[in-house]
Amino acid sequence: MTLTLAEVLDIDAVAQAAPEVLVGADHLDRPVRWVHTSELAEAAQLLKGGELLLTCGLGIAGRGSVGEAAYIAALAERGATALALELGWTFPEATRAMIDAAREHDLPLLVLRKIVPFVEIAEQVQRALLERTAEGVERERDVRQTLTDALLGGAGPQELTGVLAELTGAPVVVTTTDGELVSAAGQPPGTRRRARPAFRRDVVLLDRLWGEVAVLPPARADDPVVVAACVAGAEALELALLRSAATGDLSDRRRLLTDDLVAGRHQGVGELVGRARVLGLSFPAESRYAALVVGGVGAADVEAAARAATGALPAGTALVTAGGDEVVVVARTSAETSAARAVLAAVDAVVGTGAPRVVAGPVVTRLDLAGRSLETARQALELAMTLEPDRRWLASAELTTPLLLARLRGDALARQLVREELRALQAHDETTGSDLVGTLRAYLAHSSSKVRTAAALRVRRQTLHARLARIEELIGDVHAAPRHTALVLALALHELGPGTSTRSEG
Repeated sequence: MTLTLAEVLDIDAVAQAAPEVLVGADHLDRPVRWVHTSELAEAAQLLKGGELLLTCGLGIAGRGSVGEAAYIAALAERGATALALELGWTFPEATRAMIDAAREHDLPLLVLRKIVPFVEIAEQVQRALLERTAEGVERERDVRQTLTDALLGGAGPQELTGVLAELTGAPVVVTTTDGELVSAAGQPPGTRRRARPAFRRDVVLLDRLWGEVAVLPPARADDPVVVAACVAGAEALELALLRSAATGDLSDRRRLLTDDLVAGRHQGVGELVGRARVLGLSFPAESRYAALVVGGVGAADVEAAARAATGALPAGTALVTAGGDEVVVVARTSAETSAARAVLAAVDAVVGTGAPRVVAGPVVTRLDLAGRSLETARQALELAMTLEPDRRWLASAELTTPLLLARLRGDALARQLVREELRALQAHDETTGSDLVGTLRAYLAHSSSKVRTAAALRVRRQTLHARLARIEELIGDVHAAPRHTALVLALALHELGPGTSTRSEG
């Protein structure tokens, strides 16, 4: 433990010597680790750093300005905190060479104008240092007890960070190795720029560097409470993170993280990064993420499918959860279709029955946006089951238009559009058993090519011509630009099913 130079100057024996600071008045906060006395010119060789050196100057008497400057330079290079020169025995005043050298090398220079035995000064300062050490041990014990109590009370990273800020009286931040903010406390609202840490400590989780805890100014690195709080705080954070990973089934924690991504339940992206890291996932705040949903898996096979999906993607890049009859994957990837194919192949290899299907949501650029990709993928999978029954995997982008229309199909104007454009065809089909609606859909989908439409419907051209003629009799020209657009939209809405009935509303 240490005292500051200012605290040393207040000690009785030092104050009785009438100290005067000639150089370094703005460095009185420097720590004094020990007091040493020496009259040797080579006194610097006896120091370890952090000492206040007391001398009468006998060792440099008669060496001239060059020797005096070299003496000061050697002390500064060795890391001495300050030099105190007792006047009267050798030097009536500090020389200009000493003062200039002290300024050049940024070494505080004091003169003692009254004679007080160095032994008295040394005894009182050392006693104060020992008392400070004992006090520091007691405060360190209090710090550890406070953190232990917080842990026993179930505190997590954010709560522990708040406890550390209270203990140190300074801002505290916890970050991952990627520099992502996990938790912070004690910072004024609106603070964006992070100051250089006064003291920091690594947080190591399962023999891997997880991140760090840092105490920011106005805390000081020589404050024993700051050091103790940072060291003990890092240990407490490690225990809290391990407890978080071990509490309950890891699959439950993965599912909770997935649910929170979808619902937006988090205290910031840093919290999500930290929770993902506890689960062994390298998920920085800003990267490229895509959600995949695997459907068509029986409840008996869903756990095996989840394990297969995990193994299909690079380690540490996929958050995989299983529930009901689906598997959800949040993957760190920019190639969502490749990921979907890989997952489908892996799931096919372990699922005994059924035909699993995989839909990939759009790529997003932040972890806290992954829930949007997952929501879109789920909606796309539901549509794909009816609109793309033969496709085993696809990207939600292929269903962007149907997804948009699905949100509109319950709207009154959407129902009116379907009713006005298709009611006559629907009525004819219900009465005769024909499928003029399906014929028109295929015809427009094939760019009004009769050859390709007949091939798609597997009917003779004459049959198709007759159907098209009947369609025009019932609803008019289908090729006019405004009418063509309205029919395409009406047919797409009708294909989506309930919500856009062609029957009259009562």
